[in-house]
Amino acid sequence: MNRSRIVVSKQLVLKKGRGTFSRRRFIQIIGVTTAGFTVPIYYLEAETDSLPIVDPDSFITDNDDFYILQIGDPREINAKHWKLSVTGLVEKPVVFSYDQICQMESVTTQRTLKCIGDPIGLDQMSNAEWIGVPLRDLVNQARIKPTAKQFVFQCADGYHARVPIERGMRKEVLLAYKMNGEDLPVEHGYPVRLLNPGHYGVKNPKWIINIMLVEKHIDYWEKQGWDPIARVKLATVIRLPNGDLPLNGGQKVTISGAAFDGGNYGGIKAVEISTDKEKSWHPADIWAKESSLTWYLWKYDWQVPSGVEQVEICARAITNDGTVQGVNGVDDEKGGAVGYHVINASVS
Repeated sequence: MNRSRIVVSKQLVLKKGRGTFSRRRFIQIIGVTTAGFTVPIYYLEAETDSLPIVDPDSFITDNDDFYILQIGDPREINAKHWKLSVTGLVEKPVVFSYDQICQMESVTTQRTLKCIGDPIGLDQMSNAEWIGVPLRDLVNQARIKPTAKQFVFQCADGYHARVPIERGMRKEVLLAYKMNGEDLPVEHGYPVRLLNPGHYGVKNPKWIINIMLVEKHIDYWEKQGWDPIARVKLATVIRLPNGDLPLNGGQKVTISGAAFDGGNYGGIKAVEISTDKEKSWHPADIWAKESSLTWYLWKYDWQVPSGVEQVEICARAITNDGTVQGVNGVDDEKGGAVGYHVINASVS
């Protein structure tokens, strides 16, 4: 349903249970070293004990806090017996063992995943460091036939997702087997899952057992009316330090959150905050970033006005290709919510 603005009640901002935006102890890091290289992550330069509370409070999401959504719960897979097949419209079907995949030349990267069904402002979005192998390194060994147009990933829980060949053959598309330095946890797809940048989690399937090349396919969520492409839309999320408690007039607080475009708009250039119903916009500080395929964490120091009962706070992102996040939003379409995140904060 189209509206001039999507307003999310402040009471809905923080969800209980397993999620991403948790109050973990903040650990300042100025770089992550992997395979002899320093990943250019940029962090706020300040003493840890003087930092305001920000949410998310860590660029990397712990495995236990990483969001989980799935259609089934497959039995625990024994990697010694697990096989990954490449079949369908190929010249030579091939089968890989877990050890064979782990012995291939690997890529270490950080990626953010986001759920297509997440309403504006909620927290099914997380970021991790992954190790995996390019999908194309495996499927090229099967020699894809010219008539093949789609990859179909068949999974141990009965899920199946399709990805067009031109998207799946990008060098950034990986079959990941490690997450934050550990073997991929069962709930995140052990032994391997797909990392398909620029697309929502529905196109990043877990527990893959077969990759089939086909001409046409309608996958699990497409059959239920969801967007067949599932490309990530520009999103910004707001968090307040006091959760759902009223703010105190005259109090100095830090508004914080995350922005993400999946790399589809060239990455986040800036985040702006309005506290006067969009009459004016003020730049937030992006205090942590890595690449356009990960989220950007931001904060904005603000003094709560006195003499008012409620303040409308909204955030928008501006991308490197010049896209400005629009006010018009949809929170119930099957293609990913768009529009401002707005919080109506009570003031005491």
